Amino acid sequence: MIMKFINKIPAGIFIVPLVVSMILFTFFPNLFRIGGITESFLSANGSGFVIGMLCFASGSTIKLSDLKKLIKFQGSLILSKVVPSLILSFAFLYAFGLDGILGISGLAFVATIISTNPAVYVAILNAFGREHEAGIYPFAGIIALPILPLIVMSVFVSGGLTGVNWWPVISVFVPLILGMILGNIDPSLSKVFATCMPALLMLLGWTLGQGMDFIEAIKSGVPGILMTIFFIVVTLPLTYLFEKKVLKGDGYSAIGLSTIAGVSTSTPAAVAVAIPELQPYVTSATAIILTGVMITSILAPFLAGKLAKKRGDRFI
Repeated sequence: MIMKFINKIPAGIFIVPLVVSMILFTFFPNLFRIGGITESFLSANGSGFVIGMLCFASGSTIKLSDLKKLIKFQGSLILSKVVPSLILSFAFLYAFGLDGILGISGLAFVATIISTNPAVYVAILNAFGREHEAGIYPFAGIIALPILPLIVMSVFVSGGLTGVNWWPVISVFVPLILGMILGNIDPSLSKVFATCMPALLMLLGWTLGQGMDFIEAIKSGVPGILMTIFFIVVTLPLTYLFEKKVLKGDGYSAIGLSTIAGVSTSTPAAVAVAIPELQPYVTSATAIILTGVMITSILAPFLAGKLAKKRGDRFI
């Protein structure tokens, strides 16, 4: 009965656990903070392991013979999201400075506009029978890390890349490469780990929801809503047109990319550790990002579903 309901929603395998978890966390933030296995499994502490497993499992589905095609299509699409985001980030910073405009600081803008939610992205791909493209997860996941916002803010504030930690990027590729090696050595292992993807997406939705508070998002008020609207209005048309006109795709990947990652809520604090001048902007930036995460995580699957209904496509 539960799975029947979940399967009626595009990317529901990720969205439903996320929403349920967010509601619980908003009113009972310490419900699973009891230590031991329970806290590791049901709190936000488990997100790192689940993301690592997703990188490994998605890597195991990549056939080396298909890698070129995967990177050519999905990799190009990701670049169509990243490049304009970087340009807009520097434009915003040089136009409005660190203080920003309309309550949106430079830190909040950069961390939001660059982000994408790889879990929603892959969940939408899976929903429309494109599981073989899930291997793009680690590449999309890099965008959700603090690394790109840190590079942008470092260049703007200090004119260089001092303080940039490259290990988080490297850590994404370790499980990916291990998964690829094992999956190509023994295709039967690929089948085993591929079947884990739906369960891992459910767990990731749950663990990320355990760090999202509706009330904190509401506190961002108008700036959070304005930033989210700007993100959607800029990102969705650009990536959708690029996929449709240049890559001749169906548009579902572009919709999946037009999202903000839950893990990006940690970006302001992480960047401020390396650049102390940004510390006063951390709280407001985090709230703004959280608003965007909640709205886009629900909006993207909804739009994918509407597009599928219009075309007569079926999602799994």
